[in-house]
Amino acid sequence: MFTNIKSFYIIGIGGISLSAIALLLKDKGYKIYGSDEVNSKLIKNLKSEKIEVKIGNAPDFVYKCDAIIVTGAIPENNSDVVLARALNKKIFSRAEVLGEIANDKKLISVAGSHGKTTATGMISSVLLEAELSPTIHIGGILNNINSNLQIGKSDYFITEACEYKDSFLELNSLVSVVLNVQEDHLDYFKNLDNIFKSFNKFIQNTKENGIIIYNYDEKDERLQIPSNAISFGFNDGADVQGKNILEYQNGKYCFDLYYKNNFLCNIKLPCFGRHNIYNTLASAGVAIFLGINAETIKNGIENFKGIERRNEIIKEENEHLIIHDYAHHPTEIEATLATYKKIANKGKMIAVFQPHTFSRTRDLFNQFLKCFNSCDEVWLLPIYPAREKPIKGITSKVLSDKLNENNIKSRYFSSFSSCKSEIIKLYDQTTVIALLGAGDIEKLAHRLR
Repeated sequence: MFTNIKSFYIIGIGGISLSAIALLLKDKGYKIYGSDEVNSKLIKNLKSEKIEVKIGNAPDFVYKCDAIIVTGAIPENNSDVVLARALNKKIFSRAEVLGEIANDKKLISVAGSHGKTTATGMISSVLLEAELSPTIHIGGILNNINSNLQIGKSDYFITEACEYKDSFLELNSLVSVVLNVQEDHLDYFKNLDNIFKSFNKFIQNTKENGIIIYNYDEKDERLQIPSNAISFGFNDGADVQGKNILEYQNGKYCFDLYYKNNFLCNIKLPCFGRHNIYNTLASAGVAIFLGINAETIKNGIENFKGIERRNEIIKEENEHLIIHDYAHHPTEIEATLATYKKIANKGKMIAVFQPHTFSRTRDLFNQFLKCFNSCDEVWLLPIYPAREKPIKGITSKVLSDKLNENNIKSRYFSSFSSCKSEIIKLYDQTTVIALLGAGDIEKLAHRLR
């Protein structure tokens, strides 16, 4: 695929995935140029690695490079993309490049509508504990390595497998993990049946000597699982099973790990949330397939240090707590808030939510009305548009009004600064404030530290 290519220009290089791909390509000897709309910590890191990065469009990079790399977030009419086409430059998607880089590796791909980053981080922690020296490509900052990328010495390569626009179909995996399949990205897929069709193609791309690891508790007849797959779950019949689940601390759990009805070990999860037991079971399934022993699995999970923007404690003073989480899908939000409610105990809990994309807000509107039931209040920030243009009648103000109509107390804030002022007023109260969203709500989180 990369024949006669010596240099790449990456548009949107400051993104969590593309910044890692830039370093992977640089490690392989390619010259890398990059641009993005805003500066960031990741861009500063790329510059420290002697990668040229410009803020804004960079037509001179188009002329210098042999090929362009873009994501689905880059519009077709981007001036640098238009110029590249006029110059007959090769244009690759992020997914195509990732697939090419990982093609000859023992690839472990983690797919699912939610939970990908945490599960990828847990699998990475286990393989690091097993001293397998994997390459880790993850959609967040993994605290175990303090980065979104680690280039390992072995052939093991761990990555998230994003389903949006069928990106994960570029991957041919040794291990294909399917955490769950739910409605999302309906701007592309249109309906749940099409999402299942895409996941089935992902499963079919698994190498002949590989394995599929899937959620037994959420299995749907539309998901075509081969007979030799490894299942995980709580229910009887799952190959990798979690039993005797106990809450050892508000929001934190321990459980017994079984494989084919044989006890392996007891695991004490270091992170919040009962839903993270599923991520642990999926990780254990990967480790078992790779021949990693129970003690190493236990130590790898218990030494998992978490991921930035996933249950990240921003501020903790007396009984006042601010937590930041990437949750942006209704299922994720509901599970995350159920955990925080336990942390809040009898105190007040407020969810501060920045919806991510107009299309998701529209398509899952009714689900968003039902996922905040455990909160005392929901504070809404303007929708983060990402790649999209506004959709008439779809705003956070409309969502807030509808929540109030459904007897869920809600307020709308037009800016981070106005929301921050109200949060500060609560500092002397027993309150848990959950900052939720996949957009730039992290800026608000940083202002509250």
